[in-house]
Amino acid sequence: MKLRNKVLIAITLAWVVFLVVTYVGSQTFLLQSFLKLEHDRASENLDRLDQALDQKNYSLYTFTSDWSHWNDLYDYMQGKNPAFVPNNLNMTAFQNSTINLLTYWDTNGKLKIGTSIDVDAGKIIAYPEDIETYLYPKSLLLDRHDANKDVRGYILLPSGIMLIAATAITDGDKVKAPLGAMVNGRYLSDKIISKIAEETRLNVILLLPKDIVNNSVYQKAFEIVKTNDNGHFDEPINEVNIQGFSIIRDINKKPIGMLRFESPRSIYTTGLSAIHYYLILFLIVGVILSALLVGLLRSLIVRRLEHLDSEVAEISEKNELNRRVDSAGSDEISSVAQQINSMLGIIETSHEQLENRVRERTQELQKTNIQLEQEIAERKSVEKDLLVHKEHLARLAHYDELTGLPNRVFFSEILNKTIVQAKEHHKRFALFFIDLDRFKKINDALGHPTGDLVLKEFADIFKTTLRKGDILSRLGGDEFVILLNDISDSSIIATIAENIFKVCAKPIKIRSHEFFISASIGICIYPNDGASLEDLLKNADMAMYKAKRAGGGVYQYYTEEMNLEASAYIEIESKLRKAILNNEFILHYQPKYTIKDGQICGVEVLIRWESPEQGLIMPEKFIPIAEETGLIMQIGEWVLREACKTNVTWQEQGFNPVSIAVNVSAKQFKHQDLVKLVDNVLAETGMSAEYLELEITETAIMENVESAITKLNALEKKGIKVSIDDFGTGYTSISYLKQFPINILKIDRSFIKGIPQNHNDNAIASGVIALAHSLGLLVVAEGVETNEQLQYLAEHNCDIVQGYYLSKPLSNAKITIEFNKIKNLTNETIPT
Repeated sequence: MKLRNKVLIAITLAWVVFLVVTYVGSQTFLLQSFLKLEHDRASENLDRLDQALDQKNYSLYTFTSDWSHWNDLYDYMQGKNPAFVPNNLNMTAFQNSTINLLTYWDTNGKLKIGTSIDVDAGKIIAYPEDIETYLYPKSLLLDRHDANKDVRGYILLPSGIMLIAATAITDGDKVKAPLGAMVNGRYLSDKIISKIAEETRLNVILLLPKDIVNNSVYQKAFEIVKTNDNGHFDEPINEVNIQGFSIIRDINKKPIGMLRFESPRSIYTTGLSAIHYYLILFLIVGVILSALLVGLLRSLIVRRLEHLDSEVAEISEKNELNRRVDSAGSDEISSVAQQINSMLGIIETSHEQLENRVRERTQELQKTNIQLEQEIAERKSVEKDLLVHKEHLARLAHYDELTGLPNRVFFSEILNKTIVQAKEHHKRFALFFIDLDRFKKINDALGHPTGDLVLKEFADIFKTTLRKGDILSRLGGDEFVILLNDISDSSIIATIAENIFKVCAKPIKIRSHEFFISASIGICIYPNDGASLEDLLKNADMAMYKAKRAGGGVYQYYTEEMNLEASAYIEIESKLRKAILNNEFILHYQPKYTIKDGQICGVEVLIRWESPEQGLIMPEKFIPIAEETGLIMQIGEWVLREACKTNVTWQEQGFNPVSIAVNVSAKQFKHQDLVKLVDNVLAETGMSAEYLELEITETAIMENVESAITKLNALEKKGIKVSIDDFGTGYTSISYLKQFPINILKIDRSFIKGIPQNHNDNAIASGVIALAHSLGLLVVAEGVETNEQLQYLAEHNCDIVQGYYLSKPLSNAKITIEFNKIKNLTNETIPT
């Protein structure tokens, strides 16, 4: 680009920048000043609106104040001047004063006389609706006990906004006690608004709440204006007009409407035109000055610089480094020419040196090129090895190393894609969540290497049940998941589940071991049971645990109730933990009676939960959850300690010592420190071991027979009695029964319920009694609820009974009353 063009561009850019700065400055400062003037004008207009409206209100107040201080009215309010109404309250007076509501009220807030008038039609009309919102005894309008304190303002009625004034009714000199209140009203009608518009010379309209609600612009203005201290708000409507709003509040200061005016933006448009005129003037002046400046620069500088530039270009083009430019003169351009000549000399010398250096460098590069070719060959070999390792790492990242199945990460990707495709094509698919039953015992007994071989075998087995397109994945541990694609026929789901159980039913041989392992399957279906990866896996897992709790070896479909049960489970667990901290548990005691004499020989301790939110909760609601979460350890320890403390207290009160039976959960019994815990509790409470009876279920004892015998022997040495609870419902072998150092057998209530009508129950009950007596054990029958059951047990020599027929579980206070009765009866029978 030629120098003169560059100069022209530079000058043009300078003027453009100047104009832009000028324009921005005018917009930022000058135009803002016009906008400020416009806002001030709008504020003045709103003040004029307020004054005009206040004058209308004040005229009503003046009328009301004059009428309320007539001596004739004062006499009428005292019942002395009955002619006051016909002489003064007539349609002519109402029309002359444009009054729409005229009322007189006594000091108790009771209407003395009043009327509502349609001034335009010249007739009496019904009272305005909802006027009682403002007019009621002791209201702001009617509470006029001070003659010098009046009220004027506005009220909102369904028919519109009404100007209102209330003054005390007194004599002309205002020295007598007020006899009530005069309340007058005048609708803020279109005529009044028109008069205000004429007085202010503004385009004014009244906006009621119904008008504001139906217009978003009015709603916004209403929200702003009711929070402003002056009750005003103005804003431009467009480039031509501006609007302003003034709030109207009722006598309770509640916003009930607005006045709106609209006027031209004369100040703003004038200012904007002025700015545009100035900018055009600046532009014209700038063009003229730029042309003069360019001509001057060209004649003095540019022409000589162009000549110098052409000489330098010619030297460069012909590569004549020994040639020099014209440097005649003594100004700055001549100095530049001399410097160019000096630089040409330096370049000429450097050029020769550079040619020598290039030749040397070329020889070096040839040697380096040979080395680079060798390094590239080595690098390609390394990259090939890295590619192999990368593929191996990618497989490790997506596939389970043990079974070769897709792992959790890869399966999540597959499932997400399947969800997207199923949603697009409106298809269904199913998810099987599979867990091997009692797999942990294989790892514990034979070690993890054997367990890994079992998992690989099951991976191969599950593959045989799949259809083409189905996906099998191992999520971890002994958990597998199967994705059944495109299940248009729901019967396919059950068929595949049954096939899985069939292949699982066959024995698996690993090394020298043979295993029979069942599986529990949870099934959920897209989209019925979830629309996301997280929901589908969670719900299938929930269904699998439902199958687990059912004993395993079954499949279970997900239902919404499972989710509710899980939520309830979590809620109860959380509240249960708080209950332990807040000590919300109490104990009830069910008496046990000897059949021979009908005396209380002991009590069974039963826990109850006193929840602040739900009241008394029975153990079947929370004990299973406590068992699963491990909270039963803390609860069981508390029950044992509290029961022993209570029994010691009974003995200190002089009651006959009784045996107290405490239930021990399966988890408690398995704990290695059970015997130590019982020792510590007995030591802390001071209760003798002979009065403690521990009730343990058949299932807990039979889970580990050797360990159970060791613990029972330890308890027997300390003098603690042990009973087998719910006998007949478990799997106790007679051969084991004689090895257990126990004292009592408790017949489960399920067998007592059927006697004497059910022959099978009769046979079981009598058989257990005979078996226990032959082993030297006492027999307790629980759940006795009828006299026939009690009679049958007595006839078959049952030792002890308990149940609702004899006594429900009692609180500590009620069992103490029973003990007192026994104590008093004993004292009465002892001879004095």
